[in-house]
Amino acid sequence: MIDYQHTNAVTFSEAVEKLYAILTMLRSPEGCPWDREQSPADISRALLDETYEYIDALLEQDMDACSEEIGDVLLNAFMITRMHEEAGDFSPIDAINAVCAKLIRRHPHVFSHAQANDSSEVLDLWNSIKENVEGKKSHDEDFFSRVPKSLPKLEEAWEIQKKMRKVGFDWPNIDGVIDKVDEEHKELLEAIAHRETNPSHVEEELGDLLFAIVNLARYLKISPSVALHRSNRKVRDRFNKLAKIGAQRDIPLSWEHVDKLNDIWEEIKLDEKSR
Repeated sequence: MIDYQHTNAVTFSEAVEKLYAILTMLRSPEGCPWDREQSPADISRALLDETYEYIDALLEQDMDACSEEIGDVLLNAFMITRMHEEAGDFSPIDAINAVCAKLIRRHPHVFSHAQANDSSEVLDLWNSIKENVEGKKSHDEDFFSRVPKSLPKLEEAWEIQKKMRKVGFDWPNIDGVIDKVDEEHKELLEAIAHRETNPSHVEEELGDLLFAIVNLARYLKISPSVALHRSNRKVRDRFNKLAKIGAQRDIPLSWEHVDKLNDIWEEIKLDEKSR
């Protein structure tokens, strides 16, 4: 048993120190067996989960939940940091010092005499410093070597497209992006029509359509993952309402009653639009 009495912090630095101290105790020999067994890979998955829980709270404009979920994000980020410190890889001070120095270095228009008049010039300056000052350039044999291979595939497509844009390989306006989505949609329909003779071509064309849609999302500055996450939540909420109304009307969730279920679905959509 660890003798520890928690009191709420009154300063930011005290709060950070308390969180890190508690995580250190949990990872200690006298701490929690489960926490000691976790690895950075384990906690990185939890970090992603908590990030999406924060996004849920933000979409719902629930600030109490936002506060709680940001706390959980910090918890997991600090837990991973503590693991690296235990392994002798780096300390939390090393990580924070490095990111502070990077922020100063990449904002010479704020902390030095460089000029950047809009967000586009800021990004150009940021990328120039990454490549020419920090040496973070692509390998000669792979233009996309700086794009992490472990990214979820929607994010990987986004990053590939961003890299191409940096060298001018992009649509001049959104009309070309929309036309490309239409083109890929037509090619997918054509592949589906001939799927009996070439089934693998359907997968290829579906992938091309998804890539084009991610490109449209990028052009609109909308995260495709967040957009899909939002749609998933909407469908889950609607279907739960459908199931509840179906039970009230004694309409089972089954193929035999799909027409009545579709009618309920449309009722729910109309109700949402009227609010």
